[in-house]
Amino acid sequence: MDDGTSDGAAGPTRRDLLATLGAASPAAIAGCSAAFETESQSTLRIGTLRPPITLDPITAHSIGSEQAIGRVFDGLYEYSEGTDIVPAIAAGDPQVESDGDGRTVVVELEENARFQNGRAVVADDVVYSFTAPLEEDAPTAWRVSPFESVTAVDERTVRFSLAAPYPALEDALTLPIVPWQEREADREAFATDPVGAGPFEVASFSEEKKTTLRRWDDYWGEPTPAIDRLTLAYVEFPITQLTSLRTNHNQAIEPVSPLTVDHVEEVTNASVKRRQGYTWFYFGFNLNQGPTTDRRVREAISYCIDLEQAVAEFVEPMGQRQYGPLPPQVARDWNMPTDEWKALANPKDTDRATQLFSETAVVPEQLRILTSMDPKHKELGEALAGGLRDAGRGALVISKPESAFLETYVSGSERDYSVFVGEVSGTPDPDSHLYPTFHENMAGLTNGTFYREDAVMERLASARHTRKREQRRRRYEAAITRLLEDRVCLPICSFENSFAVAADVEQFRVHPIAQVNPRLAAGETVVTMGGDA
Repeated sequence: MDDGTSDGAAGPTRRDLLATLGAASPAAIAGCSAAFETESQSTLRIGTLRPPITLDPITAHSIGSEQAIGRVFDGLYEYSEGTDIVPAIAAGDPQVESDGDGRTVVVELEENARFQNGRAVVADDVVYSFTAPLEEDAPTAWRVSPFESVTAVDERTVRFSLAAPYPALEDALTLPIVPWQEREADREAFATDPVGAGPFEVASFSEEKKTTLRRWDDYWGEPTPAIDRLTLAYVEFPITQLTSLRTNHNQAIEPVSPLTVDHVEEVTNASVKRRQGYTWFYFGFNLNQGPTTDRRVREAISYCIDLEQAVAEFVEPMGQRQYGPLPPQVARDWNMPTDEWKALANPKDTDRATQLFSETAVVPEQLRILTSMDPKHKELGEALAGGLRDAGRGALVISKPESAFLETYVSGSERDYSVFVGEVSGTPDPDSHLYPTFHENMAGLTNGTFYREDAVMERLASARHTRKREQRRRRYEAAITRLLEDRVCLPICSFENSFAVAADVEQFRVHPIAQVNPRLAAGETVVTMGGDA
C-alpha cells in the first residue's frame, strides 16, 4: 500500500532532473505534446506545484486554495501593486470613529456589489465572514481574533471594534467576504462550488487536482478580466511542469523550480517573472510528544544538516538562506538582529550530534520527518534524514498529499512526526509570520510545534496589539531569539514568488504576497492573451 512514506527515495534528484532535461532536445520534448490537450487561446492554464484543497475561505489555509479563492471572492479591500490596500467591496477607506483611541472603524459597502447568484452583498455577510472563523475554530481564526466585535449598523455599513490596537488591521480587512446564507445552507457543497463576489465563478473543482474558473460576465467591479477561463492544475514534478509549458498544455507554471529555472527560456517560448515575497520554510519540532520534547534532542538534530548547503542545492537561485522566522525583507525593514540569529544557527557536526544523542533518553529507532509532496519539502526532509543516519539514528521521511499533511503536522502526535517541514506565506507585518505559526492559541490549527513558554506567548500576543513600532520590534526580537535558543524551529530559507509565462500572455505581473497571485485584473493592468485587448 502506498501511504506516501519514503525510506530514502524522494523521487528524482536535482542532478537526475537536470540530466534528463539536458538530454531532451526541444524536438524531443515537443514530441510529448500528443499526451496533452491544447486549451483555447482565451484560457489561461497554470501548472502549479500547489494543489487546491478547498474553495471555502473560512477553512482554507494553503496557497493552492487561496490563489483560487482570491479569483472567486472579493474582500472589503484588496492589495494594490504593492502591499497597500485599496477598496474592493468597500465604498471607500475605513473611517476611524472619533472615540479617542482608534479602536473602532466603520466601513461602507459599495452599493453595486453582488454575489454571483445576483444577491447584493450586505453587512450581515461581512459580519459572518469575520466571526465564523472564531466560532468554528478555523485555521483562519488568527486573522479575526483581534476584533472584539463586528456588527451591522445597517444593510451597507459595518462597524469593527478592536479589543486593543491592531497595527495589522488593514491586512485583516482584505479577508474574502462570504455569503452567509449560501454557506450555511450546505458548508460541504460550498467548499467545492462556492458563490463569491469576485470576477470569476467556479466551473469545476477537484480536490488535490484542479480548479477551473470561468469569467463572470456580470461582475459588478472594475477592471473586468480579459481571460475567459482560468485553470489551476496541480503538477507533481518540476520536469513535468516544464514539459507542459513547452507543449503549450499550460501557458504558465508556478512556482518555478530551482531545478528548471535556467532552462525555461532554452526549451520554451516563456520568460520567468519573479518577485521577492513573504514565503519561507522551516523545520518545526514536535514539542507536544516524543523525543523532540527534549531540547537536547532538538539541539542534536540541528547539528545533523548543513542548511547552507541544502539551500544552495535545493533552493537557490529562487530563494535564499534565512536565519530567523521572518523573511529577509521583513527582518531588514524591522531592523532585526539577523547577525545574532545567524550566530545561533549550528553548522553540521556529526560528532557533536552523536554525542548529544548519547546524553539523552532513549530515542526511538526512527525519528519521523513529515513533509508535503512539494519537491522542495521532500528534498529538505531527505537531507535531514541523511544527517540523522550519519549520526547513528534512524530516520523515516513521510511525505503526504497536501490535505493529509495539513491535518497531520498539527496533530502533535509522536506517531505522526518528530520534525516537519513547514511553509509560511505572510505579509510585511511580522504578526502574520509569528502568531499563527508559534502562538499556543493556534496549536493544532496552524501551529504544529505546540511550544508553551509563557514569556514568548505574552510577547507575541502583546506585540500584535502595540501601537508603537519600536516597542513591537523589541517584543518580536525577544520572542524570536527565545524561539531560536530553545530550538523550537530551524529556519531554512525564503522563497521567491515566481511564474514562467508564455510569450502570448501579456501584462502578467507577480505580486509579493503569494496568495494574491495570479493577478489577472487590477488597477490599470489587465492580463491578455495573444495580443487581444
